[in-house]
Amino acid sequence: MAENHPVGFQWVMEAKERGAKIIHVDPRFTRTSAVSDLHVPIRAGTDIAFLGGVINYIFENERWFDEYVKAYTNASTIITDDFQDTEDLDGLFSGFNPDAGTYNPVSWQYKGMEVSTPSGQEEGQPSGEQSHYAQGAKLEHGEPPEYDESLQHPRCVFQILKRHYSRYTPEVVEEICGVPKEMLIEVAESLCANSGRERTSAVAYAVGWTQHTVGVQYIRTAAIIQLLLGNI
Repeated sequence: MAENHPVGFQWVMEAKERGAKIIHVDPRFTRTSAVSDLHVPIRAGTDIAFLGGVINYIFENERWFDEYVKAYTNASTIITDDFQDTEDLDGLFSGFNPDAGTYNPVSWQYKGMEVSTPSGQEEGQPSGEQSHYAQGAKLEHGEPPEYDESLQHPRCVFQILKRHYSRYTPEVVEEICGVPKEMLIEVAESLCANSGRERTSAVAYAVGWTQHTVGVQYIRTAAIIQLLLGNI
């Protein structure tokens, strides 16, 4: 960020002067690292696993901002019974078409939603960008969709996330990312401790994530962390 957004980095330095903790996760040691409180030398391309480790820490230690998550996210919303996660399908989500190399997202919908398809397409076979997300879906019985305010339903978004990210233990993150598990825990705990009703942690990716072919996935995963902690 010091190199790519020098004007914006002024605010990071001012925050540091007021006591903010600056954490820099980057394979390289740069000018940003030099002024940070903690530099995390991650293996290039392993960001999803590292962020997944933070999410797992939040779940395992019950550090999510419960009121925010229930009121302002879709965590309580129940997903269709047809959805299957990667542990069910040997690394793939439900709806994968091996011939086209794309996903059909019909099984990923909220329960009670019906997917409309573009003219000329087979039922449930979106094309182009539609293959990456649900588009044209509508609720059969109006708002709101089916949900469980207790977050205990096994097919609600919260429980699906919890199961999915349980694989990213500190030991697994250390093996994939090359980051000592103690360092991952320090980052995760720092984020949790500085989040909630009175405090907010920010994530800045300074163009780096957007340069990756899976950059959208990196940013979405970081957004999950921020939503769980209420840093919006």
